[in-house]
Amino acid sequence: MAQGTLESFLRMSIRGMASMAAHDRRSDAIGSRIKKTFHKRQVAEMIGVGLSTLSRHEKESASWPEGTVIGRERVYSLEEIMLMRAILAASPKPRVEPLAWRAPDDPLPVISFASQKGGTGKSLSAAHFAQYLSLTYGMRVGLIDADPQHTLSLYFASPEQRDGVPYRDYETLVDFVGLFMDPETGAPLSTHTPEKLNGCWIDTPWPGIRLIPANIETSEGEIQLARLMQARVQDPPLYMHTKRAIDRWSAAYPPLTDPSTLADGDGVVDPARFADALTETLDVIVIDYQPALTIFQLNNLVASTHLVIPQTMKGFDIATLEAFLVKLLDYIEDVLSTNTALSIGTGEHVILPTIVQRSNDTDLEQIGAMMEACPGAVSPVFYLRSDAVANAADLFQSAYEFEPSAGQRRGLKRFIDNANAVNDALVAKIWPGRERGYAQSWIDENYGEEDA
Repeated sequence: MAQGTLESFLRMSIRGMASMAAHDRRSDAIGSRIKKTFHKRQVAEMIGVGLSTLSRHEKESASWPEGTVIGRERVYSLEEIMLMRAILAASPKPRVEPLAWRAPDDPLPVISFASQKGGTGKSLSAAHFAQYLSLTYGMRVGLIDADPQHTLSLYFASPEQRDGVPYRDYETLVDFVGLFMDPETGAPLSTHTPEKLNGCWIDTPWPGIRLIPANIETSEGEIQLARLMQARVQDPPLYMHTKRAIDRWSAAYPPLTDPSTLADGDGVVDPARFADALTETLDVIVIDYQPALTIFQLNNLVASTHLVIPQTMKGFDIATLEAFLVKLLDYIEDVLSTNTALSIGTGEHVILPTIVQRSNDTDLEQIGAMMEACPGAVSPVFYLRSDAVANAADLFQSAYEFEPSAGQRRGLKRFIDNANAVNDALVAKIWPGRERGYAQSWIDENYGEEDA
């Protein structure tokens, strides 16, 4: 390539990237999602009911979805499964919560997945956790992608994102919290109306899951905060922007619908009312951090009730984790010293080992040592290294939506069982009593008597 300006280099590189076959493959995958369907036995397990319960409601409810017959199986889409939940929730004395929605007085959990370095499975863990909450509990999940690399956003990309740079023209967390300055007055745009805040959430192909996506402009958060510091704007404090925006939005959009009222006595669901209920509020917010600890990311920490730290077990990574924890503590102590009325992270928190090689004694020894040195802080259920994740990630899909080839099915099932166990362990910390037993089964299978 002839010597030229940086501008010409960038233009040439962008054109080349846009024409790559890999880009077309990604676009096809995103455009076709989500086509995965689930047969009746899978649906029963996800909801937590017996096959006989599904069969009875199928006969009695006028709104029961028909599904699609493929071979000898009748299969159901995500939307159809969510409709089944609404019908089951309205039945007399359901044995489980088909729709585990927040009650009007319940607080809104904000769960952050954070790490100091990339490559720890942070975005993957956040994406699978959000999808697990949807599949298993029918929760309405809000995703905030705070990482300019926007990996989490790609996991939930809609067909409209198939061309060009995903989410280029969408509002990000920087817009949501009001950090951009008014170009005419120079004043920070920090007091959006609740309606404006609500407009930042966009629908995803997953029913009930909405997203504030990331793009390269998400990195502007730190720059805008620096400008506020230079302008000596201290209202709100620099670390309170995310919390204030979430609190302002959630106060204006509380839970209103009782799931037991979604269907009438004949099991008929009003589609419009159900659609409104799916978007009236959120039952939980999941934030995916940028792999760094900055003032902008401190905003997300202050807004969070729970912290999950995905962490690989290599020697250098453990040293990085220690530095990350020390800096987190420094930040929190500084904030609390100036704002004694503030509570940060009032829920349960956990270090989640990831990409663990079962055959690598060093990985397992590190986990054991950390569990002994930090009682209760390290999850005994962790993500094992899996080729199934790489196969799914090639198509920007999660394991929960990936359709494997015949040779990939066994590996994918192992990873899904692993993901269910990890997510069940997280549910046990955040919503004690709602766990399904997947974590305990995994512990029983993977730990010897001397480890128990």
